[in-house]
Amino acid sequence: MYEETKHITSRLQVLEFLMTQANLVELFRHTDVLICVMYARNVAQGVITQYNLMSESLNISFYVSFPFDEWLRKIQNWKEKLTKPEFMSEHESTIGRKRATRLRLLINKLNNFDAEIKPDTELEDPFKSIADKPYHETIEDLVATLDSLKTNLSNLAMLPLKMSKESRSKALRDYLDGARAKESVKNELQEYVYYCSNKRNTTVIRQLLYLKQRIQALVGKDELSDLDLSESEQTDLLSDLRNIFEEGEINPAPKQIPAKAKPRANDELLSKVANFINMHCGQRFPVLDEDNIVEFLVRKDVTLSDGEEEHLQMLFVLMEEMCQQLEITMRNRPERVAAYSSEFKQRINRVLLKVKAYNARLLPCMDKGKTVADLNGLFERWFSPSLDPTLRPNQEELLKMLEDGYDKIKMEAYVHLLREASSLSLFKKAKPMSNKLYMALATVNGVPDEEFPISGVSFNKYFRNPDFCKEAKWLEAAKVLTAVHQEFITGTQTFGH
Repeated sequence: MYEETKHITSRLQVLEFLMTQANLVELFRHTDVLICVMYARNVAQGVITQYNLMSESLNISFYVSFPFDEWLRKIQNWKEKLTKPEFMSEHESTIGRKRATRLRLLINKLNNFDAEIKPDTELEDPFKSIADKPYHETIEDLVATLDSLKTNLSNLAMLPLKMSKESRSKALRDYLDGARAKESVKNELQEYVYYCSNKRNTTVIRQLLYLKQRIQALVGKDELSDLDLSESEQTDLLSDLRNIFEEGEINPAPKQIPAKAKPRANDELLSKVANFINMHCGQRFPVLDEDNIVEFLVRKDVTLSDGEEEHLQMLFVLMEEMCQQLEITMRNRPERVAAYSSEFKQRINRVLLKVKAYNARLLPCMDKGKTVADLNGLFERWFSPSLDPTLRPNQEELLKMLEDGYDKIKMEAYVHLLREASSLSLFKKAKPMSNKLYMALATVNGVPDEEFPISGVSFNKYFRNPDFCKEAKWLEAAKVLTAVHQEFITGTQTFGH
């Protein structure tokens, strides 16, 4: 346990001992409640000191082991207890004077000043104010102090969430570097090196099987297994993982699994670990997601035992090491395209089915040497799973721009994409181009299509807007258009392929 965790916990435990006495009313009446107020203020000040320390240098170890929610709940209960009528005793001036005198003697002793105080000695402030202070006001002071303690503790709990990304990243790096010095973590890494010494174990399948085994062994029954993720969130995370690895690599066929590759994490536990991986970093292998890891470790409702913390440290450090091996393995394997989820493919197919139906009407508008297949190929490229994996969220935005139910497309987006196709010289030159395209689309075999869902005025308005990609709603989707446009003008991609 982190040393500062012990300090604050010890102070709070002393306060808890006082505040949970069965005869608390009698205790306060016959002892000096002011001493309790002073002690509570000392604890509150200690929390402020800790806040200042963490502001300068965030230490994740403190947050991992300190049970914020537990103490905040206890403090609230103490406050509520003190508001009961039995604590509102009448003030007795004689007792008040004796308490103030005793407090003055105590302070003198602490300052090595032994002068006695005669019974008839006139008390001066602040001791006179203490002697005259009504008992119920002292109780109110204690309630206010507990309220301050609760506020300070809440502020300390929330501090990491308000810190800069750089501070959080540095704190995590320090945390994991410190873990690497532990003998248990060193042993974990040594076992992995030994595993990889057999070349059979450096395939993607064997690496992921090893990771699943270690996930189950390290955190299968720990706090991490209770991470609150919805079923859809788990599905999304596994889908993102399948954009990096193939389904057959994540869940290989039984004949590809060694006999000793059990027990291992199921999909639910794997998705919870995947929550700590950045799968949109522009690389073909996953790296740790610093933000998600720090957010989990410093959450005030997550408290890890020493053993659980060590297991999680082992897992994170192991995953960092595995990233390096996976990078090499995936770089050397044959190029493979990570598949889309079946739901995403269905959405794409529904949109492309309608798009291609309209594209077919544009045959008379195609430039020399260009065909409708080239136009369809451009739309397919915008939604190709072989594009840079970092563009998956942007492809989804583009899909949303086009989607309108199950059997329609949004014509505004479709017309803008025709403009993009025009910029790649797929259509014959004409002035104005928009009129030519509209006339082709709005008729079937020379007969006007009464159900064509856009007017010529709107078509012209959309097509003649060269800056549509700069509109707020297009900013993410436009990144796909930019990437594909670059492919075509540099010759790395051809139409219809």
